[in-house]
Amino acid sequence: MVRPRLIPAYAALLSGTALALALLTGGLPAYDRLPLFAALVVCVLVLDFVDSDLFGHGNFSPGTVATIALAAVFGPLGPLIAEAFAAAGRLARGASVVRIAFDFGALSLCGAIAAWAALTVPGHGLWPLLACAVAGIAYYVANSLTLVGVWVLDEGVAPLAAWRERLAWAAPHYLGYGLLGGLLVLVERRAGLLVFAIVGVPVAILWLGQKQYLDRTRTSAEELRTSHAELERAHTALRAASIATVASLARTIEAKDEYTSNHVERVSGYAVALARELGVLDGDLEGIALGAVIHDVGKVGVRDAVLLKPGRLDAGEWAEMRRHPEIASYILEGLELPQAAKDIARHHHERFDGGGYPDGLAGEGIPLAARVLAVVDTLDAMTTTRPYRNALNFETALSELRRHAGTQFCPTVLAALERSLRSSPATWANAQQAEGELVRAA
Repeated sequence: MVRPRLIPAYAALLSGTALALALLTGGLPAYDRLPLFAALVVCVLVLDFVDSDLFGHGNFSPGTVATIALAAVFGPLGPLIAEAFAAAGRLARGASVVRIAFDFGALSLCGAIAAWAALTVPGHGLWPLLACAVAGIAYYVANSLTLVGVWVLDEGVAPLAAWRERLAWAAPHYLGYGLLGGLLVLVERRAGLLVFAIVGVPVAILWLGQKQYLDRTRTSAEELRTSHAELERAHTALRAASIATVASLARTIEAKDEYTSNHVERVSGYAVALARELGVLDGDLEGIALGAVIHDVGKVGVRDAVLLKPGRLDAGEWAEMRRHPEIASYILEGLELPQAAKDIARHHHERFDGGGYPDGLAGEGIPLAARVLAVVDTLDAMTTTRPYRNALNFETALSELRRHAGTQFCPTVLAALERSLRSSPATWANAQQAEGELVRAA
């Protein structure tokens, strides 16, 4: 898969964007603000050790309070410097280079965007509270976007669904981070660095509540995942059992007639080869292969006297035989099978000119899988011996198919058959050899 390999480039893009914003808009803190700046950076570093795991998809750190305060007071360069120190700490702890690069880029960019958001708030006495609250929300939005971006690359998840499941709940927490960051800046003006002891208590309470919530939710999520996995396994087993039952029923019908021995296996092989030549994707070939095996399952509703009659059918018997596609459709209706398999079972006796049964479909209104099956089923029927006639040789059978192109059979499918005979001669050579042996045996 290509997407996970794009994560390093994504991390580099985030880092470059954050660095450019910081250098273009920020400057070093004034000398008299250096103690506050240093204290906030130390907070980011220390609190990075007590971050909370987001169900294996990211982390939340109470250090975000200090990051937002840095963004509001010192601009984009403040969070970037703090994250550079944090990145050095993560490297010392043995984190992967790609993870370090992503965290540095994403969190620095979130801090820069938070700083820009804080600048939009007019200055007045309560400016730190309001500016940091706005910065907290901006930080949350930016963090959501960067995390969802890496989840899409790493897991291929739907962006909105991933955000709803993993991040939507956190918006009030980031507003709380912002307000606490604003309170820290506001009180620091009067209390100096003692503010960290004052604000540390509500930060600890917020972090503890968040951690308990995540722990409880993680336990519930793991239980749900376990239950879901068990249901998936049971569903898969039930589906496999249903398919096996239908396939066994189809082979039971085939076993009644010595002249159709191995018919479904041969037809399934032909159908897959022809569908592949038509550009059908590998994921859809399974449905065509299955449909070829079970296409005549509706014959279970046809009397043996009709099904095994050693001669041509009269009008009443033929009417009974023509009902088998509808019977097959009824049998398969409630089963979770690929649509191609159901289409084959119901429509493999439709004609390209609309004169087939049971629904009288015409042209490309007939599902492609059924058009494919109509060709290979007829090819196999003509090249095997039946009670009322001997087998035709392969070339004679092909000539007969060509003669009915556009009337009974789809010209596009027949053209693909011609190409497949040239491009995959081994597949059809084996088929011709097998049928030749049947003719000699007859």
